[in-house]
Amino acid sequence: MSEDTQYKLDSLQDSFNDLQESMLLTRVHTEMADVETTLSLLPSEIETVRSRGYAFRSFLENKVGVLSEQWDEIKDRVAQEVERRTRDLEQDSDAAERALNQALGGSASRVTRADHAIDTLESKVSAAQAAVEAMYEPLQQNVNQTNSQVAQAAKLLDMIDEASFELHPVEDAVAFCKAQYFEREDEGPEGLLFLTDERLLFERKEEIAAKKILFITTEKETVQELVFEVPVRQIEEIKATDKKKFLKRHELLELFFAPEADLAEATLRLIHTKNEKWSQLIGRVKSGEIDNERAQPKDEEEVEAIRAAPTKCTTCGATLSVEIVRGMQEIECEYCGSVIRL
Repeated sequence: MSEDTQYKLDSLQDSFNDLQESMLLTRVHTEMADVETTLSLLPSEIETVRSRGYAFRSFLENKVGVLSEQWDEIKDRVAQEVERRTRDLEQDSDAAERALNQALGGSASRVTRADHAIDTLESKVSAAQAAVEAMYEPLQQNVNQTNSQVAQAAKLLDMIDEASFELHPVEDAVAFCKAQYFEREDEGPEGLLFLTDERLLFERKEEIAAKKILFITTEKETVQELVFEVPVRQIEEIKATDKKKFLKRHELLELFFAPEADLAEATLRLIHTKNEKWSQLIGRVKSGEIDNERAQPKDEEEVEAIRAAPTKCTTCGATLSVEIVRGMQEIECEYCGSVIRL
């Protein structure tokens, strides 16, 4: 037997061995198990983010319920189809194995037939895989999307817990993303851009060199500080623009604020997200449309209590400059030391 023929037979044997696992549609079994597990965990994960204060995407609970119903309807049919397809593939596998065994003698015509039989088996395995996956792929995509939405909410709450600022008593976080604030053209600190139903905030959060030896950083420290905050109502204009630099496209968000704002304008480079998405999201918060996604309405009694919070000290009459944040039950006058209950 020539070396070329032996090489061809070895290659066919390797291909046939690889197909033995694929023909069992193991990828389908794995993906089905993943869908089942994800759907079983999502209700408790949603409940967790709700208990932590995530107020939006009210559709999540219902969406998971509908997906679970759809999965209950489809999973048995998928399992039956997998069983049927596997039986058919076993017959094709037996035919390919016979052709391969007959080719081991080195006959050129039998090697060709074995090559054709294994190609046919590979095509049928791929077709079976695609046909079964098509039965559950739309549902799988929706499950993965929902899981991602819940994970985003949990990550948002984690970042709020770690932030250098406090939420106001009736303020709810909407979204966050990594960003760079341009203090000068193409220069400025990196950190996190937060959007709540009341404010837009940029927090610097980055590692900087704390110690260098011969231009080599030997120690680092994390700098975390609130750079700016602007009430959403004071955002007058939003421009989502793109800028190419070094063959990369930068997603820029240009913000222009009302005269009464502490800042006239701000330009941010958004990282790993789209500026159009953020422009639309800020617009939805500003218009109040985001409230349609609330899982539950704001506590009106708490809102009214904040509105009625004193702006002057009841003892000395001084104007109070203390910012009221979530969880605060009393404030202290910085001039006379009087404690005022909220």
